[in-house]
Amino acid sequence: MILTFWMLCFAFVLIIVLLMKKQMKIDRKEIALDLENKKIETLLKPQKDSNNYTDFTDGHLYQ
Repeated sequence: MILTFWMLCFAFVLIIVLLMKKQMKIDRKEIALDLENKKIETLLKPQKDSNNYTDFTDGHLYQ
């Protein structure tokens, strides 16, 4: 009876540890994706800013 109790406790702890590991792995992937998105946004920011050009001419861009 006591052996069964300790086996159930061990199984419960093992499941909790495995779930925590999986969550940590997911969190690391999310952080990596967030960093990559920030890099992409910083690379695209000049392009977004240049798209805001208002042309008051007849459609030609003059320097």
